[in-house]
Amino acid sequence: MIFTNHDELQKVIASVADWPAHDRITLARKILETVEETTAPATCGLRGEEVIKLLQIPQPPPDDDECDRIVLEERLRKHGP
Repeated sequence: MIFTNHDELQKVIASVADWPAHDRITLARKILETVEETTAPATCGLRGEEVIKLLQIPQPPPDDDECDRIVLEERLRKHGP
């Protein structure tokens, strides 16, 4: 992997500063394409069908007291007693 120092980056920016906006945007897109090609594709985790299945819970939603209990448990878990 080649690392570019700050001075080299500034030289590149200065050399294209006078280019028309369209050309600079095209250059930026080309640079981004090289980054996208080298990165691994992100995985979303669940497929749409799985999310829909999870949302179709056959039980009623929790009442206010149950919600308060859940919030309290999560706060204790996260921040401690």
